[in-house]
Amino acid sequence: MSEFTDWMQSNWYALGNLLFQYAFLAAGVWFAREILRTMRASQEQFGALVKLSITGATTERHSPIAVAERTLAGVSPYWLTPTEMPPVGPLELPENDPGRWAVARHSLVVWLQTPMSSGNAAPWRRAIRWLQTPAGS
Repeated sequence: MSEFTDWMQSNWYALGNLLFQYAFLAAGVWFAREILRTMRASQEQFGALVKLSITGATTERHSPIAVAERTLAGVSPYWLTPTEMPPVGPLELPENDPGRWAVARHSLVVWLQTPMSSGNAAPWRRAIRWLQTPAGS
């Protein structure tokens, strides 16, 4: 017999362990690639939805901004570009609604007024008492 065959017969367990470790490593790398591929697809879908919701239109304008959008789209099809939108004014809260602090105070008072426990014993305590009572009483 050759030297390699003798070595394999005497160290079959170590060789099998090494092969198993390589198979486990390959499965881990494959699984990680699949997870990353799925995450990338999810990010692209989310980017497409965000781009659609920001632009709000499906037709492309013929202006310098559209040319810039086409060049940025070469990098990634979901690259977000600034759109021409009117400036947003300051947020005006309706005056008939209660304020943030009033709602928080009311929630705190309601939470403090709720009882900590019901008057009954907990179910696990009832089960323990039932187990401790003598049979037939």
